[in-house]
Amino acid sequence: NNFLTYLFREVFDDIKITRPRNCDYLIYNIFGEKNKNFNNCRKIFFNGESAPRPNFNECDYSITSFYEEYNLKNIRIPLWMFYIDWFNTSSWGNPGWLIPLNYLNEDNPFSLKEKKKFCSAVFSVPYKNRLDMVEKLTQYKKIDCYGKCHEKQIPQKINHAGELEKMKVISEYKFSICFENAIPGGWYTEKLLHAKVAGNIPIYYSDDLYGQDFNKNCCLNLIDYSDMDSLVESIIKIDNDNNLYKSILQEPLFNKLPTLDGLCKKLEKTFK
Repeated sequence: NNFLTYLFREVFDDIKITRPRNCDYLIYNIFGEKNKNFNNCRKIFFNGESAPRPNFNECDYSITSFYEEYNLKNIRIPLWMFYIDWFNTSSWGNPGWLIPLNYLNEDNPFSLKEKKKFCSAVFSVPYKNRLDMVEKLTQYKKIDCYGKCHEKQIPQKINHAGELEKMKVISEYKFSICFENAIPGGWYTEKLLHAKVAGNIPIYYSDDLYGQDFNKNCCLNLIDYSDMDSLVESIIKIDNDNNLYKSILQEPLFNKLPTLDGLCKKLEKTFK
């Protein structure tokens, strides 16, 4: 029950999940080295993290978020795609809750909720730029911070649908600080997606290629500002101008609604 299994079955009719010793293709990731025990198959390196790059001395193909084509051996699937309910399954287990497709371009219970609070930040790793952003913006108004490195925690229900609980929390805010952990070129996680679907104006940080995946007008990305102070000035201006706030809030997350069509064609071409 995972995105890759459903995706491959969308393209190929004869997909069967089997033990590694019996497989034609072995998908492995960066955790552990048991894949090295199986050499009578083609290997697909999967990496949902920001590093490392694939090593084609060890694998035949890769599935990553990176933009590099690697002579067409890399299938780019940005990590945010794993958080959308493409196949109407509602959950992969991890993530415990998937975003319904219609939430990407229509109002939803989170975006329609009244925004009574100013800004939230959800992160567990206290990178300096996140802490700096919170500190600078706190000089203007109070920021509510959630995550392992903060006192406030987002509750985890029995079904472990932490993503759903996160959406319930951040949908109460006008803005959301949602910096990526790293900016290696094409690695975009659920952070911008969750903030926008929750009806926030995302205060984002990524590499400058993010406009190839998203509508750059839907968020305030630190990469597009000369420094953090100028970003804070822009946030304050938007917070005090209701028409400007609404105009940015109404910007769609995507310039063109994403589909799996191009990805399916790439899989078919690569693994035919």
